[in-house]
Amino acid sequence: MSFLHVYHEADGDQPLLSTRDDERIKLELGAHQILFQSHSLPPLRSTASADEVLDEHAALIDEMRLHSGCQRIELRGMSPVYPDGQLRRELLYSESRGMGQQWHLFLHGQAIFYLHLAYRVYVVGCERGNLITIPANLPHWFDMGPQPDFVTVTLSEGDTDSLAETASDIALRFPRYESLVNDAA
Repeated sequence: MSFLHVYHEADGDQPLLSTRDDERIKLELGAHQILFQSHSLPPLRSTASADEVLDEHAALIDEMRLHSGCQRIELRGMSPVYPDGQLRRELLYSESRGMGQQWHLFLHGQAIFYLHLAYRVYVVGCERGNLITIPANLPHWFDMGPQPDFVTVTLSEGDTDSLAETASDIALRFPRYESLVNDAA
C-alpha cells in the first residue's frame, strides 16, 4: 500500500501527482528533507513482548538512532479492539506541528501521513517495512483508518511528544484513509 499523492493545498480532490513507486516516493519526499525507505523485516510475532520486538529489530533501530540523533524509542500501535480508537483517530486527524523530529518504522499494518509543505499536501501511505521521518515543526496529520491495526517503532527527540495544533481545518478538505486505501488496492 505504499503510495504518494501530492495535492495543491487548496484542492483535495485532484492530485497533481500519484505514484506507488517507492523510489519516486523517496525522491519526492527527499526534495523536502523527508526520509522515506522500505526495509525487509523479520516476521512480527504476535506473542512477542515489546522488549522482544525491539530486540528483534535492534540493528535497524541502532542505525536509525545513529542517523537521527534521536534517543527516545517507543513501540506504538493500535488494534481494532482498542477501546477509544475512533476518538484517537479523530484527535490525530487535525493539522499539528511536532516540537522535535520523529522517525516512524512500520512493523505491522498501515496508516497515512499527510505532510503540509510548500503550498502542497503530500499524502503518504505507509505499510510494513516503511520508514518515514517527520521533521520538527512540519505541519502534518495522521489517519490510521476506521479499524486501526498497526505497530511502529518511533524515535523522537527529547522526553515529550508535544504537538501544537495549527488551528487550520485543512485536514477536512482531503481524502480519508478509507478512500485512499480502496483506491490503492
